[in-house]
Amino acid sequence: MQLISTVAGLEAIIGEPMDAVMRKQVDALDEGCRRVLAAAPIAGLGYCDADGRPRTTVVGGWPGFAEVESPRRISVRLPQGEAEPVPGGGVSFAFLLPGVGEVLRLNGSSLATGTAGRLVVAVEQAYVHCARAVGRSGLWAAPRPGPAAAARTDEGPLTDPRVAAFLAATPFLVVSSWDAAGGSDSSPRGDNPGFLRVLDGRTLAVPDRRGNKRADTMHNLLTDDRLSLVALVPGRLEVLRLSGRAELTDDPSLLRTMAVGTQIPHAAMVLTVSEAIVGPSDAIASSQVWDRTRHVDLNAVPDLNALAAIHLASNMSQGIKGRMVRLLVRQLGRFPRVTRPLTAAMFSKQLQSEGYGPNPQTAPTPGRTVRVAEVIRETADATTLVLEDGAAFDFLPGQFFTLVLDIGGRVVRRAYSASSAPGSTRLTLTVKATADGYASAHVRDSVRPGAELRILGPSGSFSVDRPAKELVLMAAGSGITPMMSIIRSTLAGAHDTRITLLYGNRAESGIIFSAALADLARAHPGRLTVHHVLSRPGQRWRGRRGRLDQETVRSLLAEAAPGDEAHFYSCGPAGMLTGVAEVLDDLGVPAARRHEETFASLAVQAGEGTEQTMTIGDLGTVTVAAGQTLLDAGLEAALPLPYSCTVGSCGECRIRLTSGEVTMAEPNCLSPADRDNGYILACVAQPRTAVTVEITGVQQLS
Repeated sequence: MQLISTVAGLEAIIGEPMDAVMRKQVDALDEGCRRVLAAAPIAGLGYCDADGRPRTTVVGGWPGFAEVESPRRISVRLPQGEAEPVPGGGVSFAFLLPGVGEVLRLNGSSLATGTAGRLVVAVEQAYVHCARAVGRSGLWAAPRPGPAAAARTDEGPLTDPRVAAFLAATPFLVVSSWDAAGGSDSSPRGDNPGFLRVLDGRTLAVPDRRGNKRADTMHNLLTDDRLSLVALVPGRLEVLRLSGRAELTDDPSLLRTMAVGTQIPHAAMVLTVSEAIVGPSDAIASSQVWDRTRHVDLNAVPDLNALAAIHLASNMSQGIKGRMVRLLVRQLGRFPRVTRPLTAAMFSKQLQSEGYGPNPQTAPTPGRTVRVAEVIRETADATTLVLEDGAAFDFLPGQFFTLVLDIGGRVVRRAYSASSAPGSTRLTLTVKATADGYASAHVRDSVRPGAELRILGPSGSFSVDRPAKELVLMAAGSGITPMMSIIRSTLAGAHDTRITLLYGNRAESGIIFSAALADLARAHPGRLTVHHVLSRPGQRWRGRRGRLDQETVRSLLAEAAPGDEAHFYSCGPAGMLTGVAEVLDDLGVPAARRHEETFASLAVQAGEGTEQTMTIGDLGTVTVAAGQTLLDAGLEAALPLPYSCTVGSCGECRIRLTSGEVTMAEPNCLSPADRDNGYILACVAQPRTAVTVEITGVQQLS
């Protein structure tokens, strides 16, 4: 990865701040700062504990929680059980006013932790942070659900499901860093939900977008790589806290994946996470900051833009320029009812120029925007989309991506397996149109080269991480698509693995990847053996006839004679999978060496077969028709239910059942722990009674 390691290198990318920007800070709390602290109910707090570990948390719970003891001294109460800052160490705050975009940042040092857990801080710097971070994030707007987190199979603190879900949903952070002298700084960061890029189970990328070029956080990281942050999600009463070591990069392949519209961030912080904790925040709960009726009265707090101008004027010289600035500031301060709307209009226009749209709270659901480079007609009904965005596509062979389509103004998500090998800058998704396939028919008939699409993922547990010495792949129809990814990646990387493919179709014309499979078998004799089985072949067909049923599978496996350590992968319709499972049962193949995936919707037994109701937290109650899944009923009512594959394979529609009974299709991807904790899959669950469910991050929204 291309790193930034010097001040010169950093400033060559972001530039140097204007002198006026650096003059907007003061070294003591003036009347305006004190009024802000009297109104602010919460703040992000950054410091290092006695062991030198970086920490960022949320403090407060009520307006005026920060007690101003003097212009250079404040005290706040630490959350219960929170480690104390090291005496004399750097301490920093980002004070938030609900309903206001600007943030008051305050830096200082720890004097003591007194009675009742109150932290006393010597104030050294105070300045106003512009409204970009809050505005981009939509922090104070109506809460909106974030995208579902992609499934991960690697290890590390970021793979915890609660952590992953929070990272996918958060639009706002307070990030804390330290300079060479130990001084602390806490800075707000905001964007669309999903703006953080999880690179692996331990590594997170945070984009840095263009601003006033002050860049305190990035300058600090050049001398002290410690970093911590706290993430908020509107409507949630818990927060996510991360800490670790960070470095800076301007690697274009990474930055392109974090673009908003056409705007690519100019740099990113890459954090190696040592600790990740999701937990309740008493400050968030007590302050009720998500209740928009409790947002601050703008007439009762200073205009923070005017306050920044006052700070600038106080630091100007007595010359002509200084006198002009002070005169302008006095005039602006006299008409806040005029200047505030003008400033808001200018800021809204600026957000639009950055690609956030006229209302940043209605920005598109995050995902990866890709271009259709090529459309390949594999068969009359099967189409391969070749997608690219300049960056590599990392996934495990066998996993799928969710394609987000706009079909006649309706947003439709469908899961399609990758048929290419991982690591390439081109991703291929192969889609077979079916008679009732709304999305697949659209892909076949309407998607053309040059189109822009959005994808989410990768997802799915049907995958090969480290290939075994022998793989037996069994597929029917479009079930070949994940197998093709497995074949291509295994032949390219695992040079001692032998692959046997059993592939069933109706006729020669329906064999997807027919030529590619023949080419691969010729190029890798002894490593790839392909057995085609056709149920309705032409007269010239010389291969095996029939279906890929229990009898055929048993016969072909006897011919292939796989070893005792072979792993078996099957993908296709339910009938085929049942037959394969019975054969493997008879052969005594243990569960650890058996893997299956279905593309068809799982059949759900009808239960009571009567109309029921579903209540989703505070969002309300909807009717679920007889035979309808919870997901379908929720989507019809425009409720923000998360989902991806719609067939019970990915887990992204996982919700908690708090009351009532459902019937669920089996098998599905829920783990025993999920079931013990009351989770169900909305896409394959039908209610037997009236039910109440919870959706993480949505049930508490107002």
